[in-house]
Amino acid sequence: MKPGIKTFSVMCLAAVLLVIWSGAQYADAPKIQLPKYTRAVLPNGMIVLLMERHELPLVNFRWVLKSGGSIGDPAGKEGVAALTAGLLRKGTTGRTADQIASALDFVGATYEANAALEFSAGSAELLKKDAPLGVEMIADMLMHPVFPQDEVVKLREQSIDAIKEAKSVPGQIIQNYFAGALYGSTLYGRPVGGTEKSLATISRDDVVRFYQTHYAPNQLMLVAVGDFAAPEMERLVRGKFGTWEKIDVTSPAVSDQTSAQGHHFLLVEKPDSTQTFFRIGNVGLARTSADWIPLDVVNTLFGGRFTSLINSALRIKSGLTYGADSFFSSRRARGAFTIASYTPNETTEKAIEMTLDVLKQFRQQGITEEQLQSAKAYIKGQFGLSIETNDELAETVSSMEFYGLPSDYIDTYFDKIDALTLARANEMVQKYYPSENLVFVLIGKRDVIEPVAKKLGGETKIKSIVDEGF
Repeated sequence: MKPGIKTFSVMCLAAVLLVIWSGAQYADAPKIQLPKYTRAVLPNGMIVLLMERHELPLVNFRWVLKSGGSIGDPAGKEGVAALTAGLLRKGTTGRTADQIASALDFVGATYEANAALEFSAGSAELLKKDAPLGVEMIADMLMHPVFPQDEVVKLREQSIDAIKEAKSVPGQIIQNYFAGALYGSTLYGRPVGGTEKSLATISRDDVVRFYQTHYAPNQLMLVAVGDFAAPEMERLVRGKFGTWEKIDVTSPAVSDQTSAQGHHFLLVEKPDSTQTFFRIGNVGLARTSADWIPLDVVNTLFGGRFTSLINSALRIKSGLTYGADSFFSSRRARGAFTIASYTPNETTEKAIEMTLDVLKQFRQQGITEEQLQSAKAYIKGQFGLSIETNDELAETVSSMEFYGLPSDYIDTYFDKIDALTLARANEMVQKYYPSENLVFVLIGKRDVIEPVAKKLGGETKIKSIVDEGF
């Protein structure tokens, strides 16, 4: 889907389900069912979610720290949440970084952790016989990190270099510019990984302070999916995490951003660019909105599949790009609606005007019953073609818990798709696909992108790709 940790879209959820077909035809309304799992809350507030699956001798873990997102970064210290998550495996009170790496490598385990906008998360995969080691090491890294000074400096410098390198490939960082242009200085406008300037100011003390004020068991959920007995796994988790004492954590409140009015352009000059990368959009909806599933169906038509309206126009029919899509970002408050593509310099104006034409026609013409049924069938087809895996199921369960989605969310997913009427679908078009009030971010040669902004009109800001930040 999109930058950063996967942002929990319905399409991502669709890829991980156990599908039980009740008939050979779509008309027979296939049923979907999420495998059963248990939920326990430890005395210290930690949530434990356990799903047994015995097909393979593997166990996958996923932890999510609700207070660990980059929205908790202090002003001017953007990137500290990302550094903190990245440093967890760089040494604990009982293991050095090398010992952690060796222990994981010895059993063939995988482990990673990073920060997203609203949370931090980590995942691990181990053989069944090594699952107790997995619980032990995850607990050790979360409860007893030491953040060695040399590792802090190393990761900080690597992160700064990574931002500079990414700016040579605009597709890797344009979403950071778009978030900044759309949300400004608010929490959702912050780059998760920080900026060259903010990272340079972060010290070990900043990392330790973030850890001490944000990492707590009462903010943590641990999901395990795989070949184990749930009672035994719960006993292991309680034994390793039960002594971690909860603390009061103050998380920043997120609020809905007001939609942008009129045209707003951010032009990012990259003199050597042979292509223009662009994002167009506005503020969308919260992940918990009742409109999320209906909108997922509608967006499948507009920009969510290869034969979508936007990709058909820009790629299949005109050859202006190798790909164009649209998506709605999953957030607790209103996330972004984004149209994304790129095109050679010489077709920049044509590609952007065509994008706006498709958007305008979508609003004017709406969708037909035939298109609606096509989108429904496509989404259901993705369920049937998917191969559910432990790690995907762990992400699905943690997503439902994080956003507070109902326990039958997956089991009733097809019911909600089937219940979507043409009238409601066209309401979604009018509500979430603006054609006049739009934020534009263009990265490319100034003499190519500036005339486009002048022709379309609106507030325009210009930056250079070599400027610090986004």
